[in-house]
Parts: sequence; structure tokens; C-alpha cells
Amino acid sequence: MDKTHPNVFSYISNGIQTGVKAVQQTASTVAGKIATPFGGQPSAIGTTSTSSWSPFSGSTGSTWSPFSGSTGSSWSPFSSSTGSSYSGPSSSIGQIGTYVLAVLIILLVIVLFVHFFITPIFRFRVGDVKGFITIPGFDDGVLFWTNANVGQIKSIDLPIPQLAFGYSMILDIFIENPMQFSTRPRILFTRGATVRETPNSDTLLGMLENYNLAIALLPDTTDLIVSVLNKDNNMENVIIPNVPVQEPFRLGVVVMEHALEVYLNGYLMKTRKFLATPKDVKGDIFPASGIQTNLVKLRTLKIWPRVISTGEMRESQPALTAAKSFGAGPMPASSTSCAS
Repeated sequence: MDKTHPNVFSYISNGIQTGVKAVQQTASTVAGKIATPFGGQPSAIGTTSTSSWSPFSGSTGSTWSPFSGSTGSSWSPFSSSTGSSYSGPSSSIGQIGTYVLAVLIILLVIVLFVHFFITPIFRFRVGDVKGFITIPGFDDGVLFWTNANVGQIKSIDLPIPQLAFGYSMILDIFIENPMQFSTRPRILFTRGATVRETPNSDTLLGMLENYNLAIALLPDTTDLIVSVLNKDNNMENVIIPNVPVQEPFRLGVVVMEHALEVYLNGYLMKTRKFLATPKDVKGDIFPASGIQTNLVKLRTLKIWPRVISTGEMRESQPALTAAKSFGAGPMPASSTSCAS
């Protein structure tokens, strides 16, 4: 037990005692109202009363009349009497509500005290290690490509228009036809890329003159390459071998100032320490285009303008896109080749 908070138990004890007293008062009030529905004292069972009642009486004795204007101990719905009056059920309900609200406030104060000073109870982000009750509304990730309308995303529409690093993303991928081979990397996704009209080598940098992030399959395998261009104009690559084919998987990428993390289905696969910080490149996001659209289908791109934790990556929402939602066909029986 944490001994750094010696007054914790006294605070909690006082709060509970106050709550118990409020509940007892509420119960007493309810019992009183039930026993005396017209605001008087409860009568013992078996006793008799000498008072009479007449609906047409105007007397001011101990009688009751609906048409009387008397101000004695009688009651009249048309009377302005300020003597013994009936407060009605609405007053009882209001008192009960007040007591219940007081108890709830006391309990809330106790829970918040425990959360901030003893042990965390709430989680404000999915995947937080501490806490066990997730509070919705704190996810700052931005979703794109939630349906078949996958296309270019303008930099101005991204949550990271001014960030070359310090961001995280997930992307659902379905490799439809890995048998479509090439002599160069088969590009699936880019950010801030400038495509060379004529490639000058068989690498990503030979195909792209500039980029912040690029994702591609190697020319003739199902190995996935995730690449960041550093400030010295060199590629910082992470290669994930043998990614799933003909079934969806979720790629997670965290681009930091000095390192790159790559996740597969929520699990960290590789971390690469940069030789130099990422190049200051921003720009639009482009999915696979041209003949590569027969190779891959993309869905559910989500971007956070910060470095998220491993727990957040593993429990990121929405759930992995179902295979049928990609609209992909079966793998062809024979392979094909393309120039790029």
C-alpha cells in the first residue's frame, strides 16, 4: 500500500459517512411522507377521531371542506390558508433528488481522489496501460479511406500538414495479386513524393525524387518495405518479410525524430534508429495507382499528430477492415510482369 498519502483513509471514511447520513435522511424523509401523505402526524391504528367531514360545510372547526375558505386546521383546494398545508408529492421527489445528487457528488469526489492520488481508474486513451475504464472522446486520430473511395489526400486536409516526423498512422492492406512482378519496388503508398518521369535506379529513391514516407512491395517477393527519406537524402528502410496475401492486415507506422517503428496487426515488428533525422518533406498522400491497383487494395487510413504508444497501436479503432469490404478478387493462376 502506498504510504505517501496518510490522510487518504480519513478522507474516504469522512466521505462515506457523509454519504450514509444523506441516504439515512432520504429514507427517513420518504418514510415520513408515506406515513403522512397530507402533511400531518401519523395516526395510530385503532384510534378514533371526533372530527367530522362534510363536502358542503363552511365551518372552521376541525372539519375539512373542498369549498371552505377557513384558515383553521382544515384544508381546502380553493383556500388561501397558510395553516396546515399539504406540500404534495412533487416536494418529496425534489428532496429525494437533492439527496441522491449529493450522494453522487460525494462518490464522484472520492473516485477522482482515488484516481489521481492512489491508483488510476480511468483511461483517457485506448491502450493506456494505467486505468481500466476507458473514457470516450479523447481519440485525436483522423480517419480517411473508410470506404471504396480511396484517392489522393491533400496536405491541407491532413492532421499533420507541418510535420515531417512526430506522427503515427495505421493502414489496412489487402494484397490481391502478388504475382504481378516488377523490376523495381511496387509502390503502394506515398506521402510528399515527387515521382521521377524516368527512374534512374531500381530503388525507391531512383523512382521517387523526394518523399517523406513510402510503402512498397519488393519487386518479386511479398516482403514489404517502409521507407523514410532522411535529411542527407538517404533512405531509412524497414523490411517486413512475407506479409499476408489474400487476407487483410493492418500496417502501423510511427515516424519519430530519431527512429521509425513498424507494426503488423498491432504488434511491433521492427524499430530502426535513423542515421539522420527525416528530411523536411510534407505534401499530399497518394495510394497505389496505375497497374499497381491490381496488386493491392487499401482501406482505413488513420493518422495521429503525435507518437502513440504500443498499447494505443494494438487497440486502435476502428477494427481491421473485413476482407469482403476490399472488393478484391482471387489470386490469378499465373504471374504477370510490369515495367514498374
